[in-house]
Amino acid sequence: MTDASLKLQGPWEVCRKIRIPAIAHPADARPVERALSQVPGVRALCVDIARRRLKVRYEITETDYQAIEEALEGVGFPPADGWWARRRANWLQSLDLTGRENAAVKPSPCCNRPPAARR
Repeated sequence: MTDASLKLQGPWEVCRKIRIPAIAHPADARPVERALSQVPGVRALCVDIARRRLKVRYEITETDYQAIEEALEGVGFPPADGWWARRRANWLQSLDLTGRENAAVKPSPCCNRPPAARR
């Protein structure tokens, strides 16, 4: 897929870049694409072989960063594992969980108005 297909189309969609050091050949992209297409909520993805990076667009109300990582590890292409990559992964997982909690609130919260008090 192209980067154009990674444009966000819904309020709860996110696009994440994940460094995957083991991807070195175009044939490596096929199992990654198959595995992630099975994850519910994944809308589009693009594997950049030259940068050894994956861009994935998904709906945070259906899946989260941890599920993406687990799918990658399941096919033998785990994300980078340095301390910065782990810190970033924890941060992205936290963002996804917070977004999912916000999506569950009815009515949806507005950026400049706190939710009305319930009686």
